[in-house]
Amino acid sequence: MHLWRWVWTFLFCLIVVSILGFVKFNQIKAAIAFGESFPEPSETVHSIVTKQSQWQSSLIVMGEVVATRSLDLRNELAGVITKVGFVSGGKVTKGSLLLQLDVENEEAQLAALTAQVSIAQLEVNRFSELIKSNASSREQLDRAKAQLAIAQADVQALQSTITKKTLLAPFDAMVGLHQLEVGSYLSANTFITRLVSDSDAVWVDFSIPQEHANLAKGDVVQVSSDALLTDVYDAKVIALSQEIDVTSRNLRARALWLNPPKLIKPGALIEVKLSIGNNLNIVRVPSVAVRYDAFGTYVFILNKDKNGDWRATRQSIVVQANVNKTAIVSDGLTLGQNIASIGSSKLREGILVNIAPSEEGNAVNE
Repeated sequence: MHLWRWVWTFLFCLIVVSILGFVKFNQIKAAIAFGESFPEPSETVHSIVTKQSQWQSSLIVMGEVVATRSLDLRNELAGVITKVGFVSGGKVTKGSLLLQLDVENEEAQLAALTAQVSIAQLEVNRFSELIKSNASSREQLDRAKAQLAIAQADVQALQSTITKKTLLAPFDAMVGLHQLEVGSYLSANTFITRLVSDSDAVWVDFSIPQEHANLAKGDVVQVSSDALLTDVYDAKVIALSQEIDVTSRNLRARALWLNPPKLIKPGALIEVKLSIGNNLNIVRVPSVAVRYDAFGTYVFILNKDKNGDWRATRQSIVVQANVNKTAIVSDGLTLGQNIASIGSSKLREGILVNIAPSEEGNAVNE
């Protein structure tokens, strides 16, 4: 009796468990079917197709714009100003009068000395005629010639003094600012103004590290400035220092820049870019396409699966440099690969990808 009671109890429990298991199985099956009814997660990104190009590494240093001709104008002799022939910041031509100091006394002395030269010349002529008729001695003629030479030397010395008090422009130039006034007294060696050549060319002086001292005359460098220029210009190297500076271990170089914009003035600081190393075969990708983590640098390559859908695959790369929001990739990519660019931060390995229509802003800078 007790045995059958335990049998019926076991059967009852088995039936209850089976019913509950069947119900739970149907619930799980329904949940799976409900989940499979949703589409697979995907992300939308922009993409580019890789192309190969040439690239050469470059070095950017700061350079100084220098006038091809310039000088600080000073007076050699003291004197009172009688005429100022230029205006502050103006332009002067070669040979034009810049400054005249008082030469009234010198001119009066020059007139007297000129008269003495004339008298001495008459004496020389007279003794020369007398010697022809043996009416004079050779000694008297020699003395007359000596007096003539002394008088002429005095004239030349006085003319030199007058010249030194008359300052002329040595070349076509732009002048600096001044506060000179007629009647002012100038001591000797007083700074008057600075002359800067009004030329269609300037020099660009710059220094490069000793490891890049293989720069040669005739090489072309590029000059630019975010603050002063809207374009990049070429300049040709025309001179190199013959030794490396022992303090900075840099080599000084000078480039000739023809026809710079008028707003570029001597003394300005600009960037000088020079190419170094050999040309490399590289692939350019937008910087937004490059990802970084603890395992290195990588991009997501987009490949089609067996159903023709795009899926993301991680690809490790070597970035040589970043230039103008473009990554220079020297290893890891081949031609014709689709690379995720804008939106690549949303991707993971194997995820389904939708490629958005290309945009002008997604182009790679060549």
